[in-house]
Amino acid sequence: MLAPSHDRDTLLHRLPAEQAVLCTPQGHDLFIWQGITLHCRPLPLDASKPGDHMELCLLWQPLPESPTALLVAGHPAKHQQCQPLLQSLAGAGQPWLYCGPTGAAGLCKRVFDSLFYLAGPALAQHASQAQGAAVQIDWLSLVRQQQQLADKLAALCRHYLTQHGVYQLPQDANSVLDRFRQPPQQQAHYALTLATLLALALELGEPARKLFDSLLPQTHT
Repeated sequence: MLAPSHDRDTLLHRLPAEQAVLCTPQGHDLFIWQGITLHCRPLPLDASKPGDHMELCLLWQPLPESPTALLVAGHPAKHQQCQPLLQSLAGAGQPWLYCGPTGAAGLCKRVFDSLFYLAGPALAQHASQAQGAAVQIDWLSLVRQQQQLADKLAALCRHYLTQHGVYQLPQDANSVLDRFRQPPQQQAHYALTLATLLALALELGEPARKLFDSLLPQTHT
């Protein structure tokens, strides 16, 4: 028997009793509300779901007591229908981010979690130094870890773009920046803009990557 989804239970526990009784848990990580199936996990980027399916993702947070951001994806009409439910699921006074069609919330979660992780090793070593530990930060090793994660991020963004018919990056980076500067709540497909911007930025960083590669000690076998 499949274990209940932690994220699904976390979300359902936020609902007042009158809303909770209207939700029907199904399978491992989803529930049904007013005929809409809500998946409480990142869906595959190429997932093809019917129009009455929505994707909900919780962002990782370092402190359990921190408000957890909610990422939402699915058909715009179903997103509008779910507004009262989403307000309760996001938490008191907390917004949620509509990312685009199903798969978009999963893309944003993977990107945001990766960006949180990028700073983790350096922050941990800095904290050790601040507490008096004799720790020498290995900057080259940290750069190497970040480069590896950046390569994975670039591949993830490229894959998402091709899934949505974008096979070449735009030549005008300013137009992408202008779209990204728009409030996320006003964007129809925030995840696509995010993937385009990251893919451009990581491509522009290729000369710096080669420079750092030349500084890393060579291993001989």
